[in-house]
Amino acid sequence: MLAKLAFKNIKKSFKDYAIYFCTLILGVVIFYIFNSLDSQTAMLRLSESTSSLMRMMEEVLSGVSIFISCVLGFLIIYASRFLIKKRNQEFGIYLTLGMSKRKISTLILLETLIAGVMSLVIGLACGVLISQVTSVFVAKLFEADMEQFAFNFSIAATVKTLIYFGIIYLVVMIFDVVMVGKCKLIELLQAEKKNEKIRLKNPALCIVLFLASVAMMGWSYWAVTDGFYTVISNRPLAFILVPIGLGCVGTYLLFWSISGMALRIISSCKNIYGRKLNSFTFKQLSSKINSMVASISIICVMLFMTICLLSSALSIANYFNNSIQKYASADMEVEVYRESETQKATDFEKIFSENGVLDDMSDLVTVSVYSDPNFNYGDSLGLALEEITAQYPYITFDAPIDIMSSSDYNKLADILQMESAKVGANEYAIVVNYETWIYSRTLELDSKMNIFGTNLSPNGSKIVDGFNIINGGAFNMGFFVVPDGIIKNEVPYKDFAVINYFTQEHDDQVELNEKIAAINYGGSGVSFDSKIRIKENSIGLSAMATFVGLYLGLIFLISSAAILALKVLSDTIDDREKYNILRKIGADEKQIKGSLFKQELIFFLLPLVLALIHTIFGIKFCLMILETIGVTTLLGSMITTCIIIVLIYGGYFIAAYACSKNML
Repeated sequence: MLAKLAFKNIKKSFKDYAIYFCTLILGVVIFYIFNSLDSQTAMLRLSESTSSLMRMMEEVLSGVSIFISCVLGFLIIYASRFLIKKRNQEFGIYLTLGMSKRKISTLILLETLIAGVMSLVIGLACGVLISQVTSVFVAKLFEADMEQFAFNFSIAATVKTLIYFGIIYLVVMIFDVVMVGKCKLIELLQAEKKNEKIRLKNPALCIVLFLASVAMMGWSYWAVTDGFYTVISNRPLAFILVPIGLGCVGTYLLFWSISGMALRIISSCKNIYGRKLNSFTFKQLSSKINSMVASISIICVMLFMTICLLSSALSIANYFNNSIQKYASADMEVEVYRESETQKATDFEKIFSENGVLDDMSDLVTVSVYSDPNFNYGDSLGLALEEITAQYPYITFDAPIDIMSSSDYNKLADILQMESAKVGANEYAIVVNYETWIYSRTLELDSKMNIFGTNLSPNGSKIVDGFNIINGGAFNMGFFVVPDGIIKNEVPYKDFAVINYFTQEHDDQVELNEKIAAINYGGSGVSFDSKIRIKENSIGLSAMATFVGLYLGLIFLISSAAILALKVLSDTIDDREKYNILRKIGADEKQIKGSLFKQELIFFLLPLVLALIHTIFGIKFCLMILETIGVTTLLGSMITTCIIIVLIYGGYFIAAYACSKNML
């Protein structure tokens, strides 16, 4: 009997709360997909270094899954609270007809169990199917061999999903039973007649708190942007929590004060407030906001985090994908540091010939790098030294700076497909590819330099865009190119060779890289880098940033939109009688639908608008951090993020409005 009633209730609830059930299924799908990456990549042929990066990414995603399960648990419990509250009168009727609270609790347990099993079965089935598509995406991302690819079902991800969601549903069952157990019969029967209590807030207090919230958020914005070097950079890393915490408190106080002031301000504008159903619309909206100030504040912060996470993650992925070809254009590089000033230059051509690898090289360029003990980074700033040290007080400028001859650099520029450096007999050029660095000011001031005892002037006001070490990004913060004549008698501190192979086959290049790395070059130290290694490491970091950002961002976005949608639906059920009264006093369907649309649109936009304001400054902070690895813009990724938000957040709004309209 109870089982039959439970199935009927689920069927009835599904009509009104399809968004809730779809969110449960979507949560299971996303959880399964991101936790099944290990089994998806197990079939793919990955290199050893890529495999280790994949294992590290799986461990990170596994840890993130614990946090994700907590977020989903909060969402499901929060949504379940709405569902239980809306059924109070139904439970009161059950008690009146003689059903005990124990049986009602059993009924709720059965309903939660059925809903949980349905969402898990459908979610896992959809997750398994969609994960096949993500397998192809992962294979393409890691340039893996898909010869062994086949339809894949991850037992480990399934078990993890069942355990995590099983615990969540168990907590929901306990929560629902306790909630019903505390209710009294008279309260249950009169629940529908009860209006939401709206406590009038003191206008003066609202104004004070509004100003306080603006001040808190304003200081937080300044601290993470223009005030970063003053407030945060010289303090422990944990200090960043101060502006973040103040921003969160300011967000809550802003919504609290707005919920008390907005209706008064709008009602004073008679032309707007008295038009059509606006008085009803704004009172309904005020009631919604008043009843969930804390929830809207949390949603606003989650939306802000979503935008920053997705934009940053996608930017990192795009940056590394686009920069590998530019900054790792050679196949291999070998650096040999000299043991002493008396050591002879490294004869790379002879060494490679003796070890049987010279014939495999289509290009071989050897260059030397020097340093002047009387010329460090501070000296290299020239007339801009005082200005730059004041701007960057946390940086020390006493390290030596690399110097190359113009002939060596131009040989290097040719093989690495970079801009050449032209210097006269008494000129220098500065080569930089780290776009945020500071030498542009040095050249603007026409700074003279003394290098190896020779006074040199800049060769112009333009920095040469280039580098001397192959890598996966813009990490060259500056070195000097000088005329060959002034360093003829100087001894380099390192030699290096840049190599291209005839073959471009991956396995052949890996084998050649290993042979070259096994050679004894002498010297105090030898380092190697190759396009393949740089590419694999960059892809690994790119993939980790993309997957973690998408995982967290999508869950935050779905949770935020689902909570707002469920609030809208539950309020619509409560307010059916109010809309019937509007019809009786002459309001037509177009006006009623217009009022409903305005309420829900403003309700959805309110946290999003403040989140976008937060994002203006949050993205600036993210960009300051990402500039350290060479990312200089987030525009492209922000456009992609906006599209994702419009599709998911906008989709929930449209679905909530459509369901609400059908209920009325």
